[in-house]
Amino acid sequence: MRKYLIDLTYTVVGAFVATLLGLVSADEVFNVMTFAWGTALTTSASVAFLALLHGVAARFQGDPNRARFGR
Repeated sequence: MRKYLIDLTYTVVGAFVATLLGLVSADEVFNVMTFAWGTALTTSASVAFLALLHGVAARFQGDPNRARFGR
């Protein structure tokens, strides 16, 4: 169970950070004061939630120690 939770945490946090960095880098000229942080954080949290659902569903399919489908 510990390996699964570590893998799930890594997947969810990775999805959140990757999405947020992608949105930040997609902005034409990044400015902390004018960047739409609310939209970016909401989008990143939505992607992280989908990654969490994916990881929970993967626990019941295949290897119970991994938060991913497949072998």
